[in-house]
Amino acid sequence: MTNHKAVKIQGRVQAYQWGGTNFLPELLGYTNPSQRPQAEYWLGAHPCAPASISGREIALGDFLSEQQAPPLQFLLKILDVRDMLSIQVHPNKEQAKAGFARENALGIALDAKNRNYKDANDKPELMVALSEFWLLHGFRPIAQIAELLENKSYLAPLRDILLKDGLAQAFAHALEFSSSATQTMQQTLAQELRDKSALDKNTPEFWIQRWLEKNPTVENGILTLYFLNLIKVEPGMAVYQPDGLLHAYLEGQNVELMANSDNVLRAGLTPKHIDVAELLSICTIEPSNPNDYVIHPEIMPNGERRFITPFTEFELAELNAQSQSVIEWDVTAPEIIFCYQGSATLNATLDLQKGESALLLPGEKIALHLQKDAILFKARNLP
Repeated sequence: MTNHKAVKIQGRVQAYQWGGTNFLPELLGYTNPSQRPQAEYWLGAHPCAPASISGREIALGDFLSEQQAPPLQFLLKILDVRDMLSIQVHPNKEQAKAGFARENALGIALDAKNRNYKDANDKPELMVALSEFWLLHGFRPIAQIAELLENKSYLAPLRDILLKDGLAQAFAHALEFSSSATQTMQQTLAQELRDKSALDKNTPEFWIQRWLEKNPTVENGILTLYFLNLIKVEPGMAVYQPDGLLHAYLEGQNVELMANSDNVLRAGLTPKHIDVAELLSICTIEPSNPNDYVIHPEIMPNGERRFITPFTEFELAELNAQSQSVIEWDVTAPEIIFCYQGSATLNATLDLQKGESALLLPGEKIALHLQKDAILFKARNLP
């Protein structure tokens, strides 16, 4: 067996309907004449869309086994969010294990529409914005929610529950789709917003209206936007989502690093299955400050900008020529580097152009020479 410590890899594009049509083709250097949505570029060993080793017919996971290297503990993605993703939350590891076992025991097929747990893993996420990026992130303060609801008299029942019974009861009521009161509030709001124009992008109404324009028959869950922090992230800023935190990507491009899991519980902005009881059981229903989840990069002695989170599975770093023209490090765990802008040369032998990526295996000493405008991202296993 030949040891290959640094090899180019080829990721896989996912054509989800919410994706844009031009960003990923331009980044990766291919054409999209049919203008089919190109939502995510996956770099990892996820069984649904594993990357492959350039020049070889072998999946990344199989290559790692062949090289007797540890499996990847992450999936690196590039996202182009044109249309809003569902409001969602991810379980912790114990909840995922229990939920996966429970649904297996019930005989629910892995591809069933009412399946909540596709695996026994948690799904921590970290994103770095590549453009102006909008997202929902955790619950607003109760006073702020009450003020938003007060502006619309027909939402008074929801506001009354919030002030009398608390956040959890009010949020549960917003998701009680069998309730005629909830249906009436949703329908009245939807009708009002269909007749409005020129809404402020910093308001929940702007995003509810945008959702209804694309999904006129899907009103269930639109009330939940009044409960969640709406934030705009500038390019280069990083935000993470731990288990239990409700969130949704709304618009923009980003780099995302996450664990290899497909466990998603949804709360709105989706025609897919919403299991309200299970959602409420794993969701942390209390106000949170998005600033507490913003990661300010730590500049390492070698010039890396590391985005350090509480997560134990993986870590993300940015490598750019503004820090240093040559960045050196020892590879101690599997890593993937992706060239987002410009070009770089790895150990004077492996050239990485815009849109290209490489797998680095433990035991390699790296000297990365960056051209003046180069920006790369590096994901790595944590021990």
